[in-house]
Amino acid sequence: MENRTEVTQFVLLGLTNNPHLQVLFFIIFLFIYSITLVGNLGMILLILLDSRLHTPMYIFLGNLSLVDFCYSSSVTPKVMAGLIMGDKVISYNACVAQMYFFTGFATVENYLLAAMAYDRYVAVCKPLHYATTMTPSLCVFLVISCYVCGFLSACFYTGNAFILSLCMPNVIHHFFCDIPAVMALSCFDRNANEIALIYVASFTIFVALQVIVLSYILIFITVLKMHSGAGYRKAISTCSSHFTAISIFYGTIIFMYLQPRSSESLDTDKITSIFYTMVIPMLNPMVYSLRNKEVKNAFTKIILEGKYFKATSLSLCFFLLIDYITSRDPQETLMDNRSEVTEFILLGLTDDPHLQVPLFIIFLLIYIITLAGNLGMVLLILLDSRLHTPMYFFLGNLSLVDFCYSSAVTPKVMAGLLMGDKVISYNACAAQVFVFGGFGTVENYLLASMAYDRYAAVCKPLHYAATMTTRVCVDLVIASYVCGFLNASIYTGDTFSLTFCVSQVVDHFFCDIPAVMALSCSDRYIHELILIYVASFSIFFALLVILISYMFIFVTILKMRSGTGHQKAISTCASHFAAVSIFYGTAIFMYLQPSSSHSMDTDKFASVFYTMVIPMLNPVVYSLRNKEVKSAFTKIVLGIK
Repeated sequence: MENRTEVTQFVLLGLTNNPHLQVLFFIIFLFIYSITLVGNLGMILLILLDSRLHTPMYIFLGNLSLVDFCYSSSVTPKVMAGLIMGDKVISYNACVAQMYFFTGFATVENYLLAAMAYDRYVAVCKPLHYATTMTPSLCVFLVISCYVCGFLSACFYTGNAFILSLCMPNVIHHFFCDIPAVMALSCFDRNANEIALIYVASFTIFVALQVIVLSYILIFITVLKMHSGAGYRKAISTCSSHFTAISIFYGTIIFMYLQPRSSESLDTDKITSIFYTMVIPMLNPMVYSLRNKEVKNAFTKIILEGKYFKATSLSLCFFLLIDYITSRDPQETLMDNRSEVTEFILLGLTDDPHLQVPLFIIFLLIYIITLAGNLGMVLLILLDSRLHTPMYFFLGNLSLVDFCYSSAVTPKVMAGLLMGDKVISYNACAAQVFVFGGFGTVENYLLASMAYDRYAAVCKPLHYAATMTTRVCVDLVIASYVCGFLNASIYTGDTFSLTFCVSQVVDHFFCDIPAVMALSCSDRYIHELILIYVASFSIFFALLVILISYMFIFVTILKMRSGTGHQKAISTCASHFAAVSIFYGTAIFMYLQPSSSHSMDTDKFASVFYTMVIPMLNPVVYSLRNKEVKSAFTKIVLGIK
């Protein structure tokens, strides 16, 4: 309590003050964090879904993935928020919580690696007694012990750091609340606290290391006694992933904390901290899957059965739903807001009456092409049986989505330009945010599903019919809509749970989320944070699926010896790649630029592009070089004649 009267918040200096580097770091860290989430949560789902992985080794591995996800999540989101929004302030309580959870889960990982070493020792040295030694009750006991010891250690680390009187300047020379960086703020003698910290941390690390080293000595002796080459290889294969994970984890910690003070450098510490807070949690699922046949087989089985995307989509939807529920402030309700603001005024694109008529004509032309192109594509696919394939099933839904999310915005914009009516009711604004956000996010997931479809078509053509069954296609489309509108619920609830009492004037031509949020007179930091996390996760999750799919497609094309095969593969993917480039290029330009470089005119121009132009371009992109669409169109036109 004494500390809290002196220091109530801290300022994290972060990695850099250079705005150009901040955007670069944000993109890199977001990419790393997306891989971390997908890799670790994917590993957990894989272990839960495949009964062949219900063994002691995978019980420990599942918990290791959970711990990696948790301790990365205690640091990375706050770092990314600081980079993109420039908010480097962290409250006293949040700093305590961050230190507690980070050290807790990191120490749990330390003990889990020791438990896994013992498991490997039993598997290699006592294979005949493995089932009776590594019983479910022993595995559960070891895992619970790891968590208990980890969080008991975290209690000590946190209490030891914050028991100090922190009365120096509250600037932490780090990008998160690391123990040495926080303790450095104390104005009293901290020698005893530092000694206690070193003793407890060293004891924790070296007890686990002792178990690991002893296990590997016995494994090494057993391997040397083997006369079979197959036995050698099996033993080495059994332990190689675990040994790699140990080397990365302890190598980083020893370099970070057990170096002499004379050689310490804050910049070196920060770089090393990036490695163990973000990179290690990303690497572990890769290490355990790249050379692991059981994991590969389980993954292939689930992919082929269509379970992977159902499980991933459901887990993603669950994650988003929980995020939405926990983000709600029970003291702020929509009814409170509605008593303050009942309507908004949209400033639009221009007040110049000479420009309003030309803009109306341009937007009307664009909207007519959008309607004709997208509804025409849907009708074409429905009427021609040759287009009843997975690719065109997704394309039909993409056209429907383009029509819907363009229609959520364009008619209102045209009405404002023609009649000068710029007023939109509170309910209509909320509905516009929900419908536009929902269909925009559905398109995001549909493009990822289409990338997977192209991967199956190019890389596994003989298994295409068995992989992309009607059920799998329907599941993917339904999951896209469900996750899209769950996202929209979060966006809308997050935006309209704010109190709007500053102004009713929205500096935009439609109810775009940032423009509406800017009207709030209440603290919107948490709301902006939630918006950035959910939107970024959605975009980069889909982008990750797309990038992985195209990486496999590119490798497959390089292996082709036939020029015809090259051309067919490129032709198969060209339209989708063009659509992906346009959609994500605009989204990234629009939302992932630093606040300092934002311009409302630039935002409005980009918004015109993604609300009106992209929905018009997609059917054009998919029909210009598509012989099947052209022949279907010709057949229907001739049939009408």
